[in-house]
Order: sequence, then C-alpha cells, then structure tokens
Amino acid sequence: MTVKQKYLDIFTREAEEHLQILRKGLLALEKEDFSAGRIHELLRSGHTLKGSARLVGLEELGQVAHLIEDIFKSLETGERSINPELIDVLFLGTDAVEALIAQAHSEGDISVNVEQVLTALETGTMPESRSVSNAPGKENSDHIELETVRTSVVKLDQLVNLMGEILISQRLFDERGRNLRGLMGCLETFMGGLRKAENYRTVKGILDNFSQLSAELDRDTVQLEYLVRELHGSAMELRMLPLSAITEDLEVMARSLAREQGKILQLDIIGKEVELDRMMLEALKPMLLHMLRNAVDHGLESPEERQRAKKTPVGRIELTARYELGLVRLVMRDDGNGIDPVTIRRIAQERGVISAEEARLMSDEEAVYLILRPGFSTREFITDVSGRGVGMDVVKSNIDRVKGNLVIHSTPGQGTEMILHLPLTMAVINSLAIDCEGETYAVPLHYVTEILRLREEDIFTQGAREVVRVRDRMLPLFDLATLLGIPRQASTNHLQRITVMVLNFREQQVAFTISESYGTQELVAKNLGKQLKRVRFFSGATILADGTPALIMSVPDLFTASIQGSGTHLRKDFASHREKSRKGNLLVVDDSITTRTMEKNILETHGFSVTLAVSGEDALEKLRSGKFDLMISDVEMPGISGFELTRRVRSMENTQDLPVIIVSSLASDEHRRTGIEVGAQAYIVKGKFDQGTLLETVEALIG
Repeated sequence: MTVKQKYLDIFTREAEEHLQILRKGLLALEKEDFSAGRIHELLRSGHTLKGSARLVGLEELGQVAHLIEDIFKSLETGERSINPELIDVLFLGTDAVEALIAQAHSEGDISVNVEQVLTALETGTMPESRSVSNAPGKENSDHIELETVRTSVVKLDQLVNLMGEILISQRLFDERGRNLRGLMGCLETFMGGLRKAENYRTVKGILDNFSQLSAELDRDTVQLEYLVRELHGSAMELRMLPLSAITEDLEVMARSLAREQGKILQLDIIGKEVELDRMMLEALKPMLLHMLRNAVDHGLESPEERQRAKKTPVGRIELTARYELGLVRLVMRDDGNGIDPVTIRRIAQERGVISAEEARLMSDEEAVYLILRPGFSTREFITDVSGRGVGMDVVKSNIDRVKGNLVIHSTPGQGTEMILHLPLTMAVINSLAIDCEGETYAVPLHYVTEILRLREEDIFTQGAREVVRVRDRMLPLFDLATLLGIPRQASTNHLQRITVMVLNFREQQVAFTISESYGTQELVAKNLGKQLKRVRFFSGATILADGTPALIMSVPDLFTASIQGSGTHLRKDFASHREKSRKGNLLVVDDSITTRTMEKNILETHGFSVTLAVSGEDALEKLRSGKFDLMISDVEMPGISGFELTRRVRSMENTQDLPVIIVSSLASDEHRRTGIEVGAQAYIVKGKFDQGTLLETVEALIG
C-alpha cells in the first residue's frame, strides 16, 4: 500500500463518520425545530471534512465541504433559514462527497458532476438532475465499505496490548531455546568422558535425537519471531495517526485567541504527515495546546508593541515536526517577547516557588524552566486564558508520562524556542538494562548518554559535592541506590573502579553510580496501573528478554531528586579502602556463608581488607587476578579441597610465598600434618575457634 493510499484510507474512515453525522443531522432538522447546538455540530463536521480533504489532496471534495460549511454557518448566524429545498441541496452535497471519495478510490473510473453540485450549494437551489456521478450506486459504495471495518479504540488497544504480550512470550520462548542448547552442550561434553561406558551408544543416540529436535526448534523459533514481529508491527500501525489529526483544533484555538487579544498571528505547521501512536497524540495534544496558548498569550505582542520594537505587525509561530534518531522532534518557535530569566527568577522568589539562595545560584538557562513548576505564573491576575499556573505544568506532567524531553531556549525581545523529543509510541521502547545493588531496571535509551568505568582520580570535589570529569566537563555524581533507598549489598573494600551511567535531560547531564549494565533491549512497556501510578522514580514495567521482570525508570524523577539529594562519598570510600589495604589484603575461602561472614566481619573490624571466595576454584581465579597478603581456607569444600588449594598455591609463581592459614573442623593430628605438608603456615580447628587466635595468627604472619 502506497503512502497516498494509506492516507486516503484513513480519510475515508473519518469521512464516513462525518457523512453519517451530516445525514443524521439533516434528517433531524427536517423533523425537529431549529437547534443551534445541532447546527454547530454539523458545521464542525463540514469544517473537518474540508480540512482533511485538502490535506490528502482532494481539492474538489474540499470545495464541496467548504460550501456545506458555509451554509451551516449562515444558518447558525441567522443569515438564512432552514427549508426543505435547502436540506435537499445539503443531501446532494453529502452524496457528492461520497461520490468523490469513490472517485478517488476508483482512480478516475468514476466521474462526478462537481460544477452542478457547487452551483446548487452556492444558490441553495436543486438542479434538475439529482444524479451527481456515474458511480453504479449502492453497488459501488458497498465495495468501499467492504474494504474498511470500523472498530472501537478500546478493542484496538486490547489487540495491541495482546500483541505485546505475545511478543514477550516469543522472546521468552527464544530464551528457553538458548538454555536448551546450553544444556545440550554440557551433556555432550559430559558424554565425551564416557565413550567406554556401558550403553554409551544408546545414550549417544538419544542425545543426537535431542540435537535434531533442538535444531528444528531453532528453525521454528526464527519463523515464529518473524511472524510475531510482522503481526506486532501491523497492529502498531493501526494506532499510528498523522500529526494533522490534532493540529486543526490547535490552529482554530490559536487564531481565535489571537483575534480576541487583538493580535495578528501567522501560524505555520510543517510536518503534519509525521505519524505517532494514537496514545502519544492524545498526550501530545494538551501539551501543544498549552504551549501554543502560552506563545500567543505571553509571547506575541500586539501590532503596536511589535512596531515599537521594530518588528512586523504580524507575529509568527512555527511548529515543525520530523523524525530524528528513532524519535519525533517537535519545535515550536515564536518571534515574540521571549522569556526574561530575571523577571522569572524574581517572581518565583516572591511567590515562594524558590528560595533566595536557589534564586542566587540559578543560571539564566535554568531559570526559564521555572515556568514548568506547578502553580507558577507571571500573570498578576487570573483570566480565562492564563494566570492559574496550570498550563505548563500539564506540559511537564505529560512529558514525564510519555518519557519525553523538553528543551527551552529563549532570548528576551527576540522569541522562544521549545523543543520536544518524543518516542513514536508508548508501547515499545528501546532501553538499557542495568543492575543496581541486585535489582534490575530498564532505562529509556534516549536518556542515556554513555556508560563509564571510573577510577578514583576521575572523581573531584566541587563545593560539598563530588563530580566526575567527562570529556572536559564536570558532571554532578549521585549514587542511584541511595536515591532509590536500596540497601547497599556490595562492600566497598575492593573498590578499584566504579560503573557510572550518564543521563541527559533538558540539556543537563548527571552521572549516577550503578552496579552493572546489561546492554540495550527493545522492550514492551506496561503501565503500573492506577494503584501504583504515583510511585516515584518509575513510569512502567516490562519483562526482559531472559524473562526477568524490571521496572522502567522515570529519568525526570531522578533529575528532580538529584537537585535536593546529597551526592556520593566515593573519595572517602576509596580512602578507606586504601587504609585497609595498607594493613593487609586477605582472601577468605569457605563454602559456608556463616563462616565466611563471621571471619570477614572479624577481620574488617580490625582494619583488614577482605575478599571472599566460595570454593577452591573461585579462590584460584581471584588469586590470578588480584594481589593478596594472606589466604585463610577451609578444607572440606565442593570441588578441590583446602589441602589441594594450598598445594596449588605453593606451585604458582606469584603465590608460592603467600602465607596460608587453614581453619577447619578436621581436628586429627593426621589432618594437621597434611595441612603443614601441603604448605600451610598455621592450622586452626573450628571447634576451638576464637577471634583472638585468628587475629594473632594473621598479625604474626603478615604484621
């Protein structure tokens, strides 16, 4: 389907609704008395038909609709009265609209006598022939109706929602396939050591059958993924509408407001064909409405004021929309008064929105964003248009809800530019999956600037806060776990590098410490529901590709919290780590969490830096990558024993002189002798264990 055909189909569905309203209304006018409300409703339908027809290039249909609108306008103002012949003429006009739509679909096979219809509408007199086209009557219109089906928006949303669930299930299915392949690999490796075992061939045959089934499953999964993606994409397209679906009302509102205030307005809207999700358009419409109203009411000057400022009498507002990096970028620019940051700052302080100290520290660029604060207005009195401080607050709330971004540039006396970045849809988002102290979260990708691994020398102190240097810029640094109120799990004793996520919002950048990042994913976003919609820091939930549930972070909330929040104390943590390292870096190896935790607490309390290993293999891995002054090991552990671990430590070049203390429940002389023979310097029996003995032994060996 071509783009033109797609828009024509959308227009056809819209026109059918308005034709139904017009015909139903005309029938009612014949039977009932004059009703101003009904006439106005019919006038709106005629007006909408006119605008939409011209938007899709149906000029003749637009002319017919324009004259229909004129008739209803004259009826509304009382310039003419309703009579049976005028109703006939209006029905003729609706027939012509229907025939012109059929003509557009037939690509010229149907001819319409437009001149005859236009004359009838202009004169209010019916022509001799009531036929407006050579269309085969009802048969042809049936053909059009069969090509389109009406359905409720609720059902459409349910369909898209179910498709999102199917997409999530398909990804989980894919992940299960990967897990199955991993298990098959493990089993195959294990089978390699059983070639001479009894029934090896039988088991190998079963394994081969599993491998074949796994390969077929992979093939089916790829096909299923393709179909699900196609189906989900088609379902999403059903909700996509052009920006023009909401701009008509905006133009009418702006024009009316400008005329009421005696201003001359030229409003240009470029990019009406840009498509967004219907739900995104629903959120966008009040945003643009308030931004446009603000631009006309607060921004544009009267013709006299503009001439005194050596400007043209006509105030210009331009709204442009275009696709940019997977988002939609909308720019509203006016050539009015602009926003004076000095005035904004003064009024905000007078009305208690900010303190005197905040006003003093706030830059001009930051001050213009005060207009987004709830209840803030520069108006001294309240009118029906402005003064309540609600409009721009609505803009901010909706931007936060749709995970968008708003940037404001303004020059006093020259005008204001507001730039909106919005996702195409609220249903699917590209995101970065992160871990913060054991909890998994998703961050909308368009807020993420980069992920960094920082050392102590990358962190500086400015005032009372820590900052990080990123490409010659100093960014404020915050601990994400502290902002979210999550208890810290990881010890800072092994602090060498920290992972930092740099986020951007309203041209500001802030760095947040995280535990780890897992990479980017395309996710199906779900609302939190009415019960949780006011939960701070989160705007939705999702299921990651591996089936892990994750909350979607609200970046605007994080930036708001960071303004009042305290920063990090990482330099202090690094210093503490260095101090402990000077007394000694110890490796504690034990499969018992109780023993590990107790020994760790004893040693850290007395100033040692402690690293934990849960097995002999884990200990060898840590010994290869780290430098330690002493090792404390259990004997009986899964995998290699503490004796074998000590023997291997002695055979490794970098650890052959490492002091080893064995702490074990094995208390026989033979076990003690074995411990000494494999290379341990001390042997402590757990049954007689006390912290004094352990500390004395450690200090004797490395003190």
